Amino acid sequence: MSDSKQPGLTASEEMLARTFDAWRKEFRGILENHRREIQDRLEKIEREIEKKSDKENVEVLVRGINSDLHRHAEEIDRLHTRVSSKVGTETMWKIVGLTLGIGTAVGGLVGYLINLTLRLKP
Repeated sequence: MSDSKQPGLTASEEMLARTFDAWRKEFRGILENHRREIQDRLEKIEREIEKKSDKENVEVLVRGINSDLHRHAEEIDRLHTRVSSKVGTETMWKIVGLTLGIGTAVGGLVGYLINLTLRLKP
């Protein structure tokens, strides 16, 4: 939403619209931070794999990434629970779509890591 008034909105509707917009920006920022953390972790793993390519180290790193992803998923679930108590149905569907999009991106990253692991397998 923009800062300009939208025709046909009451003051309370406009306030709710601004509030939802602020929540959406905050939620997006949190998810972007999680994405950056995951990306940094994957880059660190790639550097470690280049240094040490034995299978045990790769498995330890994959478990570490999985635990990080699990922790991020739990945090997103907690955020989702907090937001769901405050946001209307339409906004919730947008958040669900965003969460699914992030989940798809994370799945892609995990798939990439598995593919990389299989290529390094002797």
